[in-house]
Formats: sequence, structure tokens, C-alpha cells
Amino acid sequence: MKHLFIIVLIFVFPAFLLSQNSNISNISVMTSSDFSPDGWNKTASGIKTVNGAGLEAKQDEASRFLLQAAFGGNMNMINKVADMGFENWIDWQMSIEPTYLLPKVDSIFELYKKLYPEKVKPKKTKKGREIPVRPTQQIVSFAWWENYLNSYDVLRQRVAFALSEILVVSHQSKLRKFGWGTASYYDILLKNAFGNFRDILDDVTYSPVMGYYLTYLSNPKADPEHNIHPDENYARELMQLFTIGLYKLNNDGSIVTDENGTPVPTYDNDDITEFAKIFTGLGFSDVVENDDVQQAHFKTGIRYGDFTKPLKMYQYWHEKGEKHLLDGYIIPAGQNGKKDIEQTLDHLFNNPNVGPFIGKKLIQLLVKSNPSPEYISAVASAFNDNGNGVRGDMKAVIKAILLNPEARDCSLIDGDNNGKLLEPFVRYVHFTTAIGVFSPSGDYFNNGKYAYNNLRQYPLQSPTVFNFFLPDFQPIGPIEEAGLVAPEFQLHNTQTSILYLNFINKIAVNGINFKNKKNPEYNIYTDYDWLMEDAQDSETIINKLDLLFTYGTLSEESREIIKSAIDQYANPEDKLHLAAYLIMISPDYVILN
Repeated sequence: MKHLFIIVLIFVFPAFLLSQNSNISNISVMTSSDFSPDGWNKTASGIKTVNGAGLEAKQDEASRFLLQAAFGGNMNMINKVADMGFENWIDWQMSIEPTYLLPKVDSIFELYKKLYPEKVKPKKTKKGREIPVRPTQQIVSFAWWENYLNSYDVLRQRVAFALSEILVVSHQSKLRKFGWGTASYYDILLKNAFGNFRDILDDVTYSPVMGYYLTYLSNPKADPEHNIHPDENYARELMQLFTIGLYKLNNDGSIVTDENGTPVPTYDNDDITEFAKIFTGLGFSDVVENDDVQQAHFKTGIRYGDFTKPLKMYQYWHEKGEKHLLDGYIIPAGQNGKKDIEQTLDHLFNNPNVGPFIGKKLIQLLVKSNPSPEYISAVASAFNDNGNGVRGDMKAVIKAILLNPEARDCSLIDGDNNGKLLEPFVRYVHFTTAIGVFSPSGDYFNNGKYAYNNLRQYPLQSPTVFNFFLPDFQPIGPIEEAGLVAPEFQLHNTQTSILYLNFINKIAVNGINFKNKKNPEYNIYTDYDWLMEDAQDSETIINKLDLLFTYGTLSEESREIIKSAIDQYANPEDKLHLAAYLIMISPDYVILN
């Protein structure tokens, strides 16, 4: 074991030679006796230090990797990555069938109706007819939590969450009432996380959820006589946020400038107007069960529309004329609206900006805030060609991100440009994953309200289409002065910093992850039982938490602060709870290096 008190006497240079040449003899390697603390059934074997079996370098690296490739890991996950190796683990993860959100929403909604029948009575229309209640944001939040804790496809789940922060829709709108829809939208990201980015663009464009959120649902063709013009919202954000960004980019993410050094824009307002014409004529393709409307039409309202099925093109309402897109590209007049959309998405997908623009965003969300030009270029190149002539292959992109030396080389950890502030929600899921939870009911329902109120973050809860934070956000001070960015610091302020401390205190010290006042059997508690034996000794429990949360990088200063604090308690449970709290709020943890 790595940190137990074993005196190992090794003549380093001869031992190294011995390992390289089995013919060398007369080399003695000595170790102290095995060590077994009083009252413990664990033994620290001296021979494990000599043969390397007691070292945890591979586990430390695996723990760090899982904070990039998942929401952190527990001991089983860490050991599996250490045994398989990074690329083999990625390949295995990419072979696992997706764990979708919508089926979980359905199952939880059925249980919710039994537990709270008074909250799911059918709504009445003005004519007194009934529309059944649909699952809301609360049910989707329950389902997300339950889904992740019971899923094996943790890489897919992590990538989908990152994609949801790029291709944003949010319950911070009337969508909070349409949980089937938002769950279906999230499943688009889960389905395509290892597919092709072109398919993501297609599925997102035809999603009623995106159609409603960015206001092109039932978007009609121009009618100048009545001052009606196509809505421009999706046209703008599709370019600005989902594909090419504001300025032309080189493959390494650097901005292309003109002869005066001015950034060259990718599009202008006239382009937005032209793109807006493309996304006209789309409406609901079906309706939910109700007494009023039995068939969808172009102007079917959100009360009746089925948010789980792709939008339908209503050709009469589609703009029929030519559309002049980027770089002289023209969509011919008189085409079917679906053909217009197909050609437009192909046009954007093949723009050279997409690889560096999307690649950099994913690097920032998964690995680090300030990737080098070489890192961005490598990821963009994987997007441009997966090695077999395929563009937009997400498998190739994710591998390029997670296996790049800038992500894997531990010698870069202390570099000035390295690291990122862990998103508060990622920290929360990591704690729950690493320590574990239990519920008397066997279910892990968590509506996310308390977490969101304290962390200001939860899946599908972004305040705007621009996500919880901007990718180029610069906190005032040394980071800004160095010309660096730190996106997640936009969530970190005088209010949220204190709320985070209180939130972690509740789940780490008090052991309550979620409290259900009406049905306490659905309470969720932090499961510390498996760590109680380690908690008998301060050094041992700190070492275990260091592996789980700070991948062996806990500084001596933080270690001494934590040890001094927990040494005041004789009760192992108190030691463990306080140590977990202190490591979760330490700078060593909240900054992922």
C-alpha cells in the first residue's frame, strides 16, 4: 500500500540494473516486516513495495482520466480503467448500448402518479375537455439522476452532458412543462454522442424542443403585406453557437484576420436573414392524446403537440425562393423544404470552421480551459477526417480529445495554461459516484431543486442558450492579465461560493443527498460504510480520498490542514465525514489539472 509506514531500503541503481538484466546477481533488496495496525484485518506487505504491486500510479492516472471521461469514478471504475488502459476502456465504453432518458422518465412518471395522484389530474381546456398531465422538469431531473447512477455507459453520458452545454435547450422556459420532449431531446445527444456530428445537426434541427426553444416551430414564410418575416433565432444560433462561430478560424483555432489585423466574420445580418428562410414550414408531426385535436397541422400549439416526434415539413408554409448562403452558395428556388434543410446543414457541416470550433468547445468542457493550438488542431483534424475519409466522426473526436498528450501527460499538470475549474454539478455527481449513495426504497430520485439552487447548475437548466457560462469568460485578475480564459468561473461568485460550501457540508458531513419529506423511504443518503475501516487512521483515509478525488496530487499543505482538522476527532465516522468535506472544497480538488 502506497502511504503506510514501511521502511524500504533499496540500492536504486543496482536494483534498476537487476530489472533490466536477469543475469546480474549478488544484489540484495531489503524491506521492513509486513505491517498490520492494531485492530485491523489489513496488512501492508513489504514485498508489494519492492515489486511495485503496492504502488498506485496507474490508479491515480485512471482517477484523473475519469474526471475527464466521466463524472469521476469510484474504486471499481478506477481499477477497471487501470487494468484495461485508456484506449481499450474508451473502445469498450463506445460499444455499450445507450442508457436512454425517456424510458426512465416514463417509469418514474408512473411511480410518481401513484405517490402523488393529486398532482397529476388531467388539465381542463376552456371547453371543459381533458388533456392528460405530462411529466415535468421535476420528473426529468429525477430520471437523469436515476439514469446516471444505474448506467454503465458513463463516457456516453458525460459526452451527452457536454453536448447539452453546446446545443442548449432549457427547462428555464415553458419547456419545463413538457418533460417527454426534453427527455427525447437529451436522448438525441445520447444516441449521437459516438455517431456523426452531421446526424446531430439533423436530429436537433427537427426536434420540436429546439423548434420551440429557438422559436422556429410553426415559423411561416414571409408575408410582407402583413409584416410577417421568417424568425431568425435558430438561423443565428445554428451558426454562432452550434457550428461555425463568429469568426473564421484556422485549423488550430486561431482567428483569421484581414490585411488590417481585423478578425474576419463568418457571417453577417444578411446571411442570417437568408438562413432564416430555410427553417420555415416546420410544425408538429403528431399530437398527444386529448379530446380537442386529433391530427397535427402547421399551427398546432404546444399544449397539443407531441414533442417526442420529429418536426414535419408543411410545404405550403415554406419559403420557396432562392436562399443565398455563405461564400456564394445558393439553395435553388422551388425545392422541397426538407431538401433545403438538408443542403443547408451539409453546407454548414462542411465549413472548415466546424472542426476547430466544436473541437475546442469539447476540449474545454472535458479537459482544460486553454488548449494549445496544437491540441485544437489535432482534434479538428480528427473531426475533418477520422483516418478513413469520414468527416464528423464523434468517436474519432472524443478519442483525439481524451488521448492527446495534453490531456494525458502528467508532467503538464503544473503548467500555467493547464487545468480548469470543475463545474459544480460535475463535482456533485463525482462525489455521489466516488463515495456512493443508498436509499431505503432502492430508487435514487432526486429532483435537483436543492442542487440547482445552490450550484446554479443542473442538466437542461441553463439560464440562456449561451449555456451556464461562456467559453471565453475571463475572471478579473491574473487569469485575464495572462490572456487566459476560465469559463466555469462565471458560475463562481460571492454567493455561489458560499452556497457550494453549505451544499457540500450537507451531503458530506450530514450525509443527506436528497430528502423526501412526504415519503422518507425515498431519501438518499451518502454511503460511507465501505470506507469506515480506512477511517480509523487519519493518514489512511486521506490517502483513499486523495486517490478518489485528487488522483494522488493532494498538496502537503492541504494534507496537513485536513489531517490537523480530523485528528481532533476520535470517532472514525466524524473523521471520514470531515475529511470528505474538506477535500471537496480544497483547491486541489476543484481545479482539475
